[in-house]
Parts: sequence; structure tokens; C-alpha cells
Amino acid sequence: MANQQTINASLSSHLSGADVSPALRELLHNRNVEESLKTVSIAASGGDESLRPSQLALIVRYLLENESDTSARDKKLTLEELTLCCGMAASIVSSPDSAFGVKVSDSAWSMAHRIAYQQFPDQEESSYVPRSLAIYRQIAPTLVEEGGFDLERSYHEAYGLTIDEAWKIGHALTQWSISNPGKVFNPETLTQQLGLKDIHQEHYKNFLATQSCTYDVYRSMLSAPTEGQPHFEPYNLNPFRKFPILTLPDGNHILPMPGYLLRRITHGLYYDLIELDRSGYISLIGRTFKNYAGKLLESLPSDTVSRLDNDVWTISNNDTTILIECITRPFGAMSRSTGDRVHLHTDLSRRGGVVDSVKRIQDFQESAAGGSAPNATIQGNQTVGVVVALEDFYLANGPFIRSVVNEELENQGRNVMGPDIQLTHVAGLEAACALAAASNRSLAEVMSRKVNQSSYQGLELDAYIRHLALIAEGDGTSLVPELLKSVAAALL
Repeated sequence: MANQQTINASLSSHLSGADVSPALRELLHNRNVEESLKTVSIAASGGDESLRPSQLALIVRYLLENESDTSARDKKLTLEELTLCCGMAASIVSSPDSAFGVKVSDSAWSMAHRIAYQQFPDQEESSYVPRSLAIYRQIAPTLVEEGGFDLERSYHEAYGLTIDEAWKIGHALTQWSISNPGKVFNPETLTQQLGLKDIHQEHYKNFLATQSCTYDVYRSMLSAPTEGQPHFEPYNLNPFRKFPILTLPDGNHILPMPGYLLRRITHGLYYDLIELDRSGYISLIGRTFKNYAGKLLESLPSDTVSRLDNDVWTISNNDTTILIECITRPFGAMSRSTGDRVHLHTDLSRRGGVVDSVKRIQDFQESAAGGSAPNATIQGNQTVGVVVALEDFYLANGPFIRSVVNEELENQGRNVMGPDIQLTHVAGLEAACALAAASNRSLAEVMSRKVNQSSYQGLELDAYIRHLALIAEGDGTSLVPELLKSVAAALL
């Protein structure tokens, strides 16, 4: 076993510019893979926040990268060793200079951007699970147009079970794996292990076919879809985002990190559905997200809410109007992985993306200022625009992302954004609506305060809302909207 001095030496070498990856790979080289996976599962189920899922997933990556080696493997990874390895993994994930031997941007904001997309999803189960259940299970099926993409029917025909059955199996398996860390399962044993009513062995078999992969498939995904772009590596740390369950050589299965399965059967339904009908899926989810935003806004007690012909939501009080532009996906994988300005420009300025949303808000603000707003009740009001994204949009309102958007606006002959246009992930809007509803406050007034006070302008929206909740009512204020509470009560 490597001692702490060896680990520290490796870390020091890495932080001075050397790549720590070979040292970590060597530490894991002679470990028994299956027994080590059980150790990872125990750690992931133990609630130790120092062993983050993104780090544990990186350990699994290194174990499986060497698995095809024929040398003897009889050493089980201990929890103590795993903790040391996670320390090294943390330095790889947050490296300012290189990851897996690949040079990456050394810009501080670029690094922060990459780290956010590698690590933040580990911490958001309480929000993305009920949100995704609301979107995929409650709203989207009601918006299927005649002849359009029917996600429930298409899923059943393609995968041999319903979305409801996939949820029931996945949720039960997540809970079982947390209670039985490191235990293996297969379609036959799951019938007894989970004991779900009306779920048959064939359903379990079909479920595992969509959620699991072999060691070989896992390794093959480590290089895809780079297409000669090695910078994909830092983002593509693990294929667990698509295949959270591993198929062992004997045909049994193991779930190393239960949280990845819970994300996969909610937020990650994207992987299954977009493969069935890409354009149909994108159209349906776009309409669903706008509908979801509307349901959040329905809870506002002190504002007038309306929807314009171009699907922009407006929230108004006596002197302020908020314009809500909804987009589903702000970034592609290259932008998330590299933080490279070229990639960010491409994604943020694509048709229907963030820059287009900002331009629509600017046009509305200009028409309102000129007396030709589409709704006469908001003439003379201050107008504040908010671009809200469904997919992860970390650090959206910080100087890095805003500067790229402004560069693109200038390239197109537009004025840059002022603080009266804010960018946020949907979690920020959820928190804002929850605070307004719980405290009987005007959301329009809350947002006006944010953009008019310089100390608040650059904050992420959810951080600003947490700040208001703390200074107004202490830390007991719930920032979870009733919509998500009702979904959790019904399905969790």
C-alpha cells in the first residue's frame, strides 16, 4: 500500500506541473477489480462527503482501464487506500494545468467552469430528481401532439418496459444498493431482492439492458466521442452518466455508486429518448420546459403572470416587468469539458441558444422603452430579462459566461448585456418562486432589487435568493417550490 508520504509527494509533483495520473494508475494496478468495486460501493453508500462521487468514479475508471491486464490481481482496495486515492483524484479533476496528460486552459474562470461541470452534479439529487419526474412523468405526456413524438409509447416499444416500470425498478434498486452496498444482482435475483408488485423477470432484464455495460464497453466509451479532441477527457471522466451499472465477468451486476442510477432514470432519460426521435424529443422537451416554468410562476402571490405570443413569460407588478426566456440546453459537451472560449462561443450563439434569447429580451426592452410593448399594462415599467436553462448552467451569471455572450453580441452588432439581463439555471427560478410564495413577496420586486444593487448583480440567482432568505427569516426558509414538493410526495 502506498503511504501518505508517497501520496503527498505525488500531489506536490502534480501541483508543480507534473501529471499525477500515472501514480494513481500504479496504485490501483494490482487491485482485484470486483472486490475493489465493492469497496467503492460501500464508500458511496456510507454518506462520507469527503469521498465525492466524481472522485469515486475516477477510481473506478482507473481500475477498469487496467482490468484487461493478465497479471495477478489479488489485492482488495481498502477504505483507507480509497481515501488516499480520492485525494489524488481530486487533484486530477481540479488541475489547473493538465488532466490525464492533456493540456487544458490555465484561465482561472475556465478551470472553475470545468470543475463545476465535473463535480456539481454530485450534489443536486434533491432538485433534479423531482424536477425530472415532473417534466418526464407529469407534464411531457400531456403535451404530445397528434402525430408527434410520444415518449411513453416509443420508450415502451424500444426498450420493452414502460417509463413507470423503469422508475420503479431503478428507485427500488437504488435504495436496495444503499442498504446492501457491494452486493451483486441479476434479473433472477432482483425479483426477490426488490419484491416489486407486477414487475416480472423480463422487466428486470430489459431494465438492465438499458442501464448496464460490461468492462469492455465501459473502456470503449472512455475515448468516445473525442474524434481527435483529447480535451474531452476531463469531462468524460466516467460512462456512469449513461451506464451506471456494471456487468461483471460472471454475468452478475453491481451498482458502484447508487446516486448515478437515480440521476440516470430521471434527468438521464434524455439518453434513451433522444435516440428514438431527436427532433421530436427536442421539440417536446422545449414545450414541456416552458410549461414547467409557467407552473412555477403560477404560485406567485403578488405578481401578474402572462405568456406572450412568442412564449416569453412575463411577471409584473406596478413598476417592474420580468421577461422569462426558456432554453433547454446552453452547452454541448466540448464547452463543458474544456471551458474554451471558442467552444463557448459556438454553443452560446447557436440558433435558439443563449445569445438568441438575450437578443429577444433586448428587442422587447427596446419596444417597451419606445412605447410599443405587446402588453399595454407594462408600458413604462422597468424590464428585467432572465434567461433560464433546463440543463446544467453553472456559473451562468458570472463574468466568464457573460463576457462570452457579450463578445458574441458585439460580433453581431448588438449592445452588450447590462445587469438588467440575468442568466440562470432553472434551480435559481425555483428558489426565487419558492421564496416569493412563502413570504408573500413580489418576484418582480425581488429581481428589480437584484439588478439595481451592484453588490447583487453578479451573483447566481439561487445564491442571491439564499442570501435574501437568510437575512430576512434565518436559515429555516424553504426554497423548494410546492410543485417539487408535490412531485416528491407522489413519486418519492
